[in-house]
Amino acid sequence: MKIKDIMVTEVASCSAQTSLQDIATLMWNNDCGAIPLVDAEERPIGIVTDRDIAMGAALQHRPLWELSGDNVTHGREIFCCRPDDDISDALTLMESQEIRRLPVINQFDQLCGMVSMGDIVSFTRSGRARKGEVIAISAGDTLGFLKHVSGHHDGYKAIVTR
Repeated sequence: MKIKDIMVTEVASCSAQTSLQDIATLMWNNDCGAIPLVDAEERPIGIVTDRDIAMGAALQHRPLWELSGDNVTHGREIFCCRPDDDISDALTLMESQEIRRLPVINQFDQLCGMVSMGDIVSFTRSGRARKGEVIAISAGDTLGFLKHVSGHHDGYKAIVTR
């Protein structure tokens, strides 16, 4: 199964200079938890998640309208896939990088879609495919991916305030 079989093609995006307040509004209006940041040629240069917004505001002690996407993603590597990539390859990449979403890029490296953990779960099968069925992702592969990506990660320290 290929990425093009499960990816979302209508993706909201914005520039790195967009305020976190506007990015949060884009997330709300598009019912998503991540917005890719793109350059002037529509090439992905970062991705802002709902967690980035919460932690960026909390750790920088500034309101969302004073922070931009670049303030919370600067220097973080972005990982992408292509529509003709195999889903198992995307799953491996997401698991190894501990990420839940991948921008999908076309032959010009421009954003053309997104694939998320939820998209992968939606195409998980619980057994063998019958004749004529669309081949889906195995439940074992999905469960392993979910355990790795959604579990607690070493290196993160809890911040306790009183």
